[in-house]
Amino acid sequence: MSKTRLNSPVQKAGCPVKLKPELEDYQQQLLNLTFIRFDELPDFGLYSDQVIAIIEKQLSFLNATQEERIITPAMINNYVKLQLIDKPERKKYYKTHIAQLIVITLLKQVLPLSEVKKGLELQVSIRGFQIAFDTFCQELEYAFRMLFRDLDKKEHFTYTLEDIHSENIALKMITLSLASKLLTQKIILVDGVSHASQKGENTNDEI
Repeated sequence: MSKTRLNSPVQKAGCPVKLKPELEDYQQQLLNLTFIRFDELPDFGLYSDQVIAIIEKQLSFLNATQEERIITPAMINNYVKLQLIDKPERKKYYKTHIAQLIVITLLKQVLPLSEVKKGLELQVSIRGFQIAFDTFCQELEYAFRMLFRDLDKKEHFTYTLEDIHSENIALKMITLSLASKLLTQKIILVDGVSHASQKGENTNDEI
């Protein structure tokens, strides 16, 4: 078993961070996040608008605005043309389609679609589709919890990636990359991690 340690300088030792409310809410949202598993997906055909509703609900944490939807009918059609997902059956999508779309929507945040396709093919060849999907969800939950749990602690904190081996290193890295990107976007969106503790206090602990 291999471990990778990543030290984060989010705050100085002895200086508690009071997270901005928006960031604190986001922290709690992702700490409590549990992805739907393959067996929990609908076991009957759905039209594209129904599929989109499921994915938008599952992935609401992606910070999308109404102008920047995370998935649209045009996107789904494009994924079919690119052979990223299987063709619908009589215009209906089933649980494998939904799982494919969830993973694609997440991975495209940090990878071009050409690499998403290769990554999907690799993981499915190693594990089979259902196990690959459930393992991806599990690893992403772990990455979120590892990255977000210590944001408001008093000391520097360390991220430890455990159980790294040749078959899962790409999965470990991509889920951490996605979690890191989302945290970075949120910090930028709310103009920093924290407010100064007291009026007139030195703000060197702000990021």
